[in-house]
Amino acid sequence: MYELAVRGALIEDGSGQQPVEADFAVDGGRIAAIGTVGAARAEINADGLVAAPGFVDAHTHDDMELYSHPDNATKLRQGVTTVICGSCGFSAFPHVPGQRSPDFLSVDGRWRTYREYQQVVAGHGIGTNFAAFVGHNTVQSLLLGTDSTEPSAQALSLVRDDIRRAMDDGALGVSTGLIYRPGRHTSTAALTLIVGAVADYGGLHSTHMRDESDSLLEAIAEVASISQETGVALQISHLKVIGEQNWGSLGTALDQIDRFRAEGIDIGFDVYPYTAGSGPLATYFPPDDIDVARARLVQIIRCVDYPHFEGRRLPDIAREEGTSLSDLTRRLVTAPNAGETLCNIFEIHEDDMLEALSHPVAMVGSDGIPQQAGVPHPRLQGTFPRVLGYYTRDRAVLSQSAAIKKMTSVPAARYSLRDRGLLRPGFAADVVVFDPTTIADCGTYTSRADPNGIRHVLVNGQQALLDGELTGVRAGQILRRDS
Repeated sequence: MYELAVRGALIEDGSGQQPVEADFAVDGGRIAAIGTVGAARAEINADGLVAAPGFVDAHTHDDMELYSHPDNATKLRQGVTTVICGSCGFSAFPHVPGQRSPDFLSVDGRWRTYREYQQVVAGHGIGTNFAAFVGHNTVQSLLLGTDSTEPSAQALSLVRDDIRRAMDDGALGVSTGLIYRPGRHTSTAALTLIVGAVADYGGLHSTHMRDESDSLLEAIAEVASISQETGVALQISHLKVIGEQNWGSLGTALDQIDRFRAEGIDIGFDVYPYTAGSGPLATYFPPDDIDVARARLVQIIRCVDYPHFEGRRLPDIAREEGTSLSDLTRRLVTAPNAGETLCNIFEIHEDDMLEALSHPVAMVGSDGIPQQAGVPHPRLQGTFPRVLGYYTRDRAVLSQSAAIKKMTSVPAARYSLRDRGLLRPGFAADVVVFDPTTIADCGTYTSRADPNGIRHVLVNGQQALLDGELTGVRAGQILRRDS
């Protein structure tokens, strides 16, 4: 007798092939059978519903969420069963206990190494599986300081040693954030040596590139050259082109990526399905050089210093405060807790985003920054239902099978997560069951809300979401790159 049988589902197995209607059974945390299955101790009636592999969020900042709110409810409610952490050059490790990190992750825990971090989160259990990159900015900041510039040969050796230590502990590779400090001050030559530290492990280089605007093509060429030199596969984070003057040019960037791929450089990328970016306000607006035109596009979503500004656009706040847009922005980025102020910037054209999302190697990543207060970017809670509801069902930008493939087998294969990403016998029983007629993201840029349509979620065979309600089960596992 099986532990669980799911009956009558339309099974999208994650391969991109046509779905089939069938039952499937779960036993011992794995998919045991598909077809007409026998008796089980528990059953789910999935008539009229779609069953798919649990979604893999290819790009998250859930590092501290797994520690502070280990159920990871915002992801489970979207059907996500695995999150990829350590993005954009920042990771929860290495860390000095008692020293809160000066970046948007605000790491503050009782671990030092990746191994210790894993032990801590495994100790209280986690709702989703996770795997992580080690962040170059985190490593170099701890060793040399946030304001460090080009590291010396000796310092580079120390940085590489810490990256290798994380790889020994199971990291996926190294991530870089080249608009943040100290990455923005690190040369291509130094980055090549840093990324090369993961080559012998078969690791990846995940990067938030130096520029996603006027110099996007140059930024892609830089990180591609690092891959060509080191042999390390490249994962471009949240591929997009920003700024109205650049709208319509994303296709040129995709052509460039395709040319590099044809030359043998292994390049992939992730995309989020929204037209606003998000991140720390101070990163985008240095106090001595406020870009007023860009500030007009900004919405504050978290602000410890001025919480009454949350959810509002800077131009509206400036008018109410009786001040100029530049003076208001400068006040925010020089406030005592400016490093924790997050914003949305509405500077992406939907056509460019959809062109990137439709590319064969594109995968889906939320890039959401968890926050308990304020109004988070809706991608935090709605990314996967938005793709399946708005862009698949309502607008037919993607077929359902193609969309699910981008959320499952493509990222699982990219990150070498063995036995994940497909709904097939022998694979881990990470499964989402959803209603294709109602699935939708419900949050907006001014109000947070859980999505509709996600009915059941299994994580390693255990029911983490049942009839739309969290069960409190924490069955997530720590996943390592299978090299």
